[in-house]
Amino acid sequence: MPVRTVPTKGPWEAPAVFPLGLAAITHRRFPPGRARIDDAFSLRHFADLTAAYGVDHRPELVREAAGNTFADMAGELLAALDPQDRRAAAATQAPPIDLAVVAHATPDLDCRLAAVTSLSERVPGDPLSFAVSECGSNAPFAALRLADAYARRHDLRSVAVFVLDQATFPYETGRDLAGDAGLALLLTDTGSLGRLTLWQRTGTGPDDVPAAVRTALAELDATGCPLVLGAALDPARDLPGHPGRIVRTPPGHPASGTLTALAADPAWAAGREERIAVVDHEPDTGDLAVCLIERGGR
Repeated sequence: MPVRTVPTKGPWEAPAVFPLGLAAITHRRFPPGRARIDDAFSLRHFADLTAAYGVDHRPELVREAAGNTFADMAGELLAALDPQDRRAAAATQAPPIDLAVVAHATPDLDCRLAAVTSLSERVPGDPLSFAVSECGSNAPFAALRLADAYARRHDLRSVAVFVLDQATFPYETGRDLAGDAGLALLLTDTGSLGRLTLWQRTGTGPDDVPAAVRTALAELDATGCPLVLGAALDPARDLPGHPGRIVRTPPGHPASGTLTALAADPAWAAGREERIAVVDHEPDTGDLAVCLIERGGR
C-alpha cells in the first residue's frame, strides 16, 4: 500500500544523458486475465494488510474477478519487444539483456508471484532484475535513473524497463484506475530510436512546478519542444504560454500512462518529431521528472 509523505525539497541534479540508446518501445492495455485473489490465502493476506493500515477490507470487490499479475504482463511485453529488435539478433549480434527493471505505482495483484523472478528466467542473458515502487507516477523515471547508473557503472550493453499498472484490489485505493496496462522500453548500445536525457528534482510542490519545469526545459535546451504531460499536470496552470505542441496524458494508469502517451503519439511514432520531452509530477511525493528524447542513436 502506498504511504503518502510531505514533499521535501532536494538538491538540483545535473541532467543524466543515457549511455544507451532507445532500441524499442511497446505498450498495451490488457483484458481481464486469469489470476484471482478471492482464495482463502488472499482473503487472510488482505485482511491482515488492510487492518495494519486502517483500511476497510472489501473482499466483495474482487469476488470472481480475474486480473493480470505483473509477471504475466511483463512476459507479454517482453515478447512484444522481440519483433522490433530481437528478431534481427543473429544479423546484428544484438547483446543479451543485462538488466531488467520493473516499475509500478500500484501493488501487484498476487503477492505470491514476483515479476522480477519471472523475468530473471524469461529474459535472455540471465540478467540482474529488480523492482522500483513507492514513487507514484514518477516510478518509470526513477527506474530509468537507476538503469542509467547501473549501465554506467557496469558497462552494460542492454537494459529493459517494464512499467506496469493493475487495478484489481479488495479495498478502495483512492485512485481513478482504468484497468491493467503496461509499457516496456529496450535500451541498447546500438539503439537508434532516440537518445534519452533525464532531469529530476525532489520536493517540488504544486506552486513550484511552473518555474521548475521552465528551468528544466531551459537546461535541456528544449524550451519550445513538443511536450507530453503527466496526468497531474495542467497546461494552463503549469506551462502557461508554452510555444510547442502539448500532448496530455489521460488519467487511470499512474505508472505507465505518461510514457504510453508518448509511444502512442502519432507525430512521434511516425518520426515527424526530432525532439520531444516527457514531463511528469507526482503531487504526493513532490517528484518532478523531465525526460528529453532526441531522434537518433547514442
